[in-house]
Amino acid sequence: VTGVQTCALPISRLSYSHLFLLFFVLFNTNVFAESERSSDEKVITCIACHGEKFQGSQILNAPSLADLSELYLQRQIQNFRDGIRGNHPQDIFGQQMKMSSIVLSDQDIELITAYIVNQSKTQLEQTIDGDLEKGEFVFQHCMSCHGEFAEGDMDIGAPKLSGLNDWYLLRQLLNFKNEIRGSHPEDLFGKQMMEMAQMFNEEMLQDVVAYISEEDFSSQDDKEADKN
Repeated sequence: VTGVQTCALPISRLSYSHLFLLFFVLFNTNVFAESERSSDEKVITCIACHGEKFQGSQILNAPSLADLSELYLQRQIQNFRDGIRGNHPQDIFGQQMKMSSIVLSDQDIELITAYIVNQSKTQLEQTIDGDLEKGEFVFQHCMSCHGEFAEGDMDIGAPKLSGLNDWYLLRQLLNFKNEIRGSHPEDLFGKQMMEMAQMFNEEMLQDVVAYISEEDFSSQDDKEADKN
């Protein structure tokens, strides 16, 4: 056949992130139809990336959710939906979450997060190495908000750091440091974290993530909860 040309970019020129984003757009072709789906069906959409037990998937850049607090999950999904988070052009993965949450109502978010936090916790693989002594030093600056065992304090809007994938935690700290996250005027908690992350260089942020992961604060937090 002559006279027919295509405009498709060679696959080699597309990054993995762009391919995933293209897949996501094709998977959710009709936003208005999505809004009519039940909350149970929308949970299934979450499972597609975050896993059956919400244990996360590094390949899909989807973090573990099962060990996060319900209030924190609600706030972050609402932030994605409302464009407070995932609006920076360099936040490719945040943009994916923004697209998936745009059709969710407040009631949907409440039902989905209630389902997520009732799932079993999973043992997370350690993928980040660092200087644990320096990491402990940096962590001293985190304790006043996030707690002695990184258990968080939702009374002041500080989430748990234990139970998060270390690769995800490091990426978010770097996003805060580089003003990819926390720069939206309505993201008050994000702004606080952005200012805190900018106190340290990238190596020190990697050190503190390695320290939190190595100390297994998630298990310690469970032991403290059992005592109470």
